[in-house]
Amino acid sequence: MKSYTVSKDQSTQFLAAIAATLGLVATSSTSLAEQDSLSESSLIGAQQQEARLLSAFFGLDNNLPFAANRLCWGASGEDGMPVVFSQTLDADTLQPEDFEVTSKSGEAHTPKCVTLRPAQDAGELRTVLLIGEFGDAPDNPPLSAKVVGELLSDGSPTINFKGTHVDVTPLAEGPSLVLAEPVPKKQWTQETNSTRCPQGVRQIIRVTWNGGVRRPDRGEAGEAERKLYRVEVQQSDGFLVEVTPIALAELGDRDNNHFLCLDTGDPAVAVSFPEGRLVDPNGDLNPYTAVRVSTSGR
Repeated sequence: MKSYTVSKDQSTQFLAAIAATLGLVATSSTSLAEQDSLSESSLIGAQQQEARLLSAFFGLDNNLPFAANRLCWGASGEDGMPVVFSQTLDADTLQPEDFEVTSKSGEAHTPKCVTLRPAQDAGELRTVLLIGEFGDAPDNPPLSAKVVGELLSDGSPTINFKGTHVDVTPLAEGPSLVLAEPVPKKQWTQETNSTRCPQGVRQIIRVTWNGGVRRPDRGEAGEAERKLYRVEVQQSDGFLVEVTPIALAELGDRDNNHFLCLDTGDPAVAVSFPEGRLVDPNGDLNPYTAVRVSTSGR
């Protein structure tokens, strides 16, 4: 474990800086001075907005592989666009007509099909893969994605996402973190299609990327990537400590989620990952990215 401490004033500045990375993507182009100008109250307000789209990622342009036919027949050669929601979804209310993607020309596109696969484990049903023709880069790329149908969450109270919308992350941009949240203990030992954290961990943080991520050699993330994740935890005295996960899990299922397995019970407040270490299906490298840990599940 690697750690350091900062003052309470610096803690406030750090939380304000993380606010600059909330929303769609977080890049290294924002200066620390600009980040520090954001207030902690604005960050908290963003966390409390429940019915929203966190991202729409133009992952592949006319290039979904043949294997995508297992997700949707005829998907091969189409566009792929993962859309991440602020809450998990009621799969029974999900259909292609729920979405409208508008390209630069102003044309509105309806997906050919939509699926929650491959992110189907407990707590993951918030990433919808849109498959179809949504425009072409660079002349007529998709610019926005909107929910136009009655698409509901699976929580209580039920949330209707109709009317929510988000700008589309361009094809040439790499993947970024859009969500981090604690994994409830009841899910730690549930059957999954992926790897689990080792026994004895004190908490697990699920991080969600706006698109699927792998190493540049197309291999699965592993020990090297574990060492690159940084998690800020807050001690009982209010000081922030940076820790490295003791293990990286939720691997092997080719989705956009990772589990950060921590050996500390101090609440996690933020997660960051350095630039240039992971790629999306289009081969674009990630920028520096950071998100605050959601407290809604605590």
